[in-house]
Amino acid sequence: MKVFLEPGHGGKDPGALGNGMQEKDIALSVTLKVGEILKRHNVEVIYSRTTDVFLELSERTSLANKANADIFVSIHCNAAENVDGKGVETFSYPGSVKGTALAKCIQDSIISSKVYTLNRGIKTANFVVLRQSNMQSALVELAFITNIDDSKILKNKQEELALAVAKGILNYLGVKYMESKSNLIKMNLHGKDLEVEGIIEKSDKGSTNYVPVRFLEEFGYKVGYKDGKVIIEYK
Repeated sequence: MKVFLEPGHGGKDPGALGNGMQEKDIALSVTLKVGEILKRHNVEVIYSRTTDVFLELSERTSLANKANADIFVSIHCNAAENVDGKGVETFSYPGSVKGTALAKCIQDSIISSKVYTLNRGIKTANFVVLRQSNMQSALVELAFITNIDDSKILKNKQEELALAVAKGILNYLGVKYMESKSNLIKMNLHGKDLEVEGIIEKSDKGSTNYVPVRFLEEFGYKVGYKDGKVIIEYK
């Protein structure tokens, strides 16, 4: 499964502004957090951007199409001239049954998470990123940056928002969400036994160890797994 995540705006385009914040910053922060949760569930994640850069809308969808992603999710903040405007809403492309299903999964997950309960519902729109993406797609407006109460959620509840969006995507993909818990992972480094903090994910298919050592491969080390231990050796 391959998910393309698209944080709205970026670079010279700050997006909506409100209460001392820029949409592009919030969108990127939440999107990266969503990606980490998805990757923890063995979902391949591709981003339109991971830094504060500008891309044309057509460039974003072109990247997703070339990557042959299974789904496309764009993450934004809303805004309105009326500062009383607030709530969360998720869009799909008109006539896209699968896109509507994806949007509903994300919207329902955010609402059920209780991190934000003002439900503006799922809607359709002829947005470029929805129209030009070849796969089912959705665009979520997390909250109104121009509303003082919503802006506090956008500033202080990014982890919770990211988790809710990720759970919605996983639900659409049919992947069961697994809680992340820190564990001590057994390792062997050059013949020496160690225990390093990591994550053990258990499922009906068995268990998988996650420990941040793959970067060592760039320095000539061989990383493997044997007899319940992560084995690290110099090639």
